Amino acid sequence: MRSLIKWSPISEFHDVTNQLSNLMNFGQRSYLNSESEANDDLDWTPAVNVSENDSRYKIDLEVPGVKKEDIQVGVENGKITITGERKLEKEVKNDRIHRTEFSLGKFSRSFKVPQDAESSAIVAKFENGILGVSLPKVESSKPRKVKIEVN
Repeated sequence: MRSLIKWSPISEFHDVTNQLSNLMNFGQRSYLNSESEANDDLDWTPAVNVSENDSRYKIDLEVPGVKKEDIQVGVENGKITITGERKLEKEVKNDRIHRTEFSLGKFSRSFKVPQDAESSAIVAKFENGILGVSLPKVESSKPRKVKIEVN
């Protein structure tokens, strides 16, 4: 007995476009340098969260698998630059690799330091694959309450 399989051209189109997207993107985020051009010297770009509160700015960089000693944080000309490298821990010799999506190699992220940040007091902390960089605000820029007496 034969059975018929319903053919869906739209479904196949979605499958092909998903496969092409995976090939082109390969799980990496695009990285643009300061001139908005792709930087081919870098191998991958970690995700980042940037936040602010009344006393500081905070940059959190997602860098799992990167060792603390392989990360550098520096400030120069009003720009904070975070660079590093994720290295292959062990070389696979006899295994047949069916798929590899881990990003390895060098990364670099740069951010403009706000004028109200205290560049000399920047602190970086590395914990559980997250690099947290804290930029405290200068005292004069922090909001303050002033009590005014009513006469």
